[in-house]
Amino acid sequence: MSYSSSFWEKDSFLKPYDLAIVGAGIVGLSSALFYKQQNPSARVAVLERGFLPQGASTRNAGFACVGSIGEHLADMEKDSEENIKERIKRRYEGLELLKQTLGEEAIGYEHCGGYEFFKSRKKFEKVSAQIDRFNGWMRALINENEVYSKDELQGYPVIRNRLEGALHPGKMMEALAKKVSSVGVDIKWNSRVEDATKDGIVSIANGLEIESDKVLFAANGFVQRLLPELEINPARGFVMVTNEQENFPWKGIFHHDRGYVYFRNVGNRLLIGGARNLDKEGEQTDQFGTNGTIKLHLKEFVSGVLGCGSDWNIDYEWSGIMGFSPTKTPIVKQLDRNRFVAAGLSGMGIAIGMEVGRGVSEMLES
Repeated sequence: MSYSSSFWEKDSFLKPYDLAIVGAGIVGLSSALFYKQQNPSARVAVLERGFLPQGASTRNAGFACVGSIGEHLADMEKDSEENIKERIKRRYEGLELLKQTLGEEAIGYEHCGGYEFFKSRKKFEKVSAQIDRFNGWMRALINENEVYSKDELQGYPVIRNRLEGALHPGKMMEALAKKVSSVGVDIKWNSRVEDATKDGIVSIANGLEIESDKVLFAANGFVQRLLPELEINPARGFVMVTNEQENFPWKGIFHHDRGYVYFRNVGNRLLIGGARNLDKEGEQTDQFGTNGTIKLHLKEFVSGVLGCGSDWNIDYEWSGIMGFSPTKTPIVKQLDRNRFVAAGLSGMGIAIGMEVGRGVSEMLES
């Protein structure tokens, strides 16, 4: 027998919403927060498929970064200089908005500095030759001087970015969810949306239907399940955390190989992840799991490059699902009369997710 709602439910819990948001990641919750603050009397719901945010918001590495020079140079091979400058500025301003909105303590923020790590001195010399150029960019974009500088750590050449830091994604999302709930937004966990029509009928997997004047799709890496026509591809990222290490030398956040490999300390543990460029096609999936080739590569990097020796082991490992647009610029637009989308954060969710959410709120108002 199919599920049917009672009169009482329809007259209370299931009254029509002004805005229903699909996805309780950083974009979905931020959109709800800013919209509700601007429209205190509006009924707003966020519908999340899992018991926790299921994509990457609580499953990333916790990097508060604007991008390494090597990453930006690689992006310039397929995108314009102006777009990359705008992306850098957006990432910086997005991180500032995140810290101001939730507070540094609430998100576990540490201003530890970021480093681009090189195994090859030849590659280091090639990339570091661009430091003056990128320092000029930062001066013009965000009024910060001498952001990038040469350094050396544990015998390896690095480029330091003094503006970057680390945070705790779990604490960040917990703080955001609490703030969103405190302004009167309904967050519905374990509510997987199967469809949302142009007429504002949102169908949930448990048989429920709700009505909403506006619907925002903010499911990022899973958005193609609902909107297959969108040019947003899922991308799986693998992360692992070691046991505690004595005299652990790597303090800060580190990027290697154009940003594809990343590592940081979590206390005296090493967190390392990425390397999806070893099998981009295989990692273009919205299924959680582990790619053996990638895991082996990262393990060899830990032992052979970072010098953790033979006494380390993996205490935690997981994957997260990101969503990538063709140019790394998020797709934020109106689809039809009452449906909107904000997805394709392209691995920059922490940096730009809240800023995207604020922009979504403005789009919904107009």
